[in-house]
Amino acid sequence: MKNQTLFHPGVLEEKDGEWVQMGFECNACGKTSYPVWELCPFCSSNNGETKQLSKTGTVFTYSITRVPVGPFKPPIIGAYIDLPEGTRVFGQIHADVGEVKTGLQVEVKTGVLWTEKDGTEVLGYYYVPCEP
Repeated sequence: MKNQTLFHPGVLEEKDGEWVQMGFECNACGKTSYPVWELCPFCSSNNGETKQLSKTGTVFTYSITRVPVGPFKPPIIGAYIDLPEGTRVFGQIHADVGEVKTGLQVEVKTGVLWTEKDGTEVLGYYYVPCEP
């Protein structure tokens, strides 16, 4: 069995054998935030629960980095994705640079983002274009 770790604890949760993004839905103000927090970042209430976020969203804005950054090879497309819950998530888009534009519909995927020198696979999420 391979040694695996999440790139940031708490950003994904395993449900029914697959990794999904989880957010915090506040019962006091009704807003959803990501990642999961102990207190609502909007009203400071601790009256809420975790919920699975939508698997699709819309590119709000993006930027392209054309130099290597850590384990990532260029071009690196970083984007803010608006989800139907009203939550904005930052993540990478795995696509051809020419495909990416503001308003693009994307779908979240999970998988190995990079492999450490000791062989540990670092798991995380990223987005790919999808049909609206």
